[in-house]
Amino acid sequence: MSLFIVIVVFFITLSILRVIIGPSIWDRLLGFNLVSAKLLILIVLLASYFQSSLILDIAITYAVLGFIGTVFIATYIQKRGRL
Repeated sequence: MSLFIVIVVFFITLSILRVIIGPSIWDRLLGFNLVSAKLLILIVLLASYFQSSLILDIAITYAVLGFIGTVFIATYIQKRGRL
C-alpha cells in the first residue's frame, strides 16, 4: 500500500511541474486539474489504508470542490483573458 502512495506522490510532483512550467494558461489549468485528481486518489488510498469512511466523505467533498474550482477558473480565463 505504501508503494502506491509513493507512486501517487511522485505523479503529483510531476503534475505540479506542469503547473509551474506550462507555457500557456490552459496547460496550467490542466496541471491544476491533474493535481486535484491525484490528490483525490491519494485521499482515497489513505482512507482505504486507515479503513475510515469519514476520510471518503472528505474525498467526495474535495472532488466536488476541485471540479467547481476548475470550471470557475476556466470560465474566468475564457471571459476575462489571461490572469
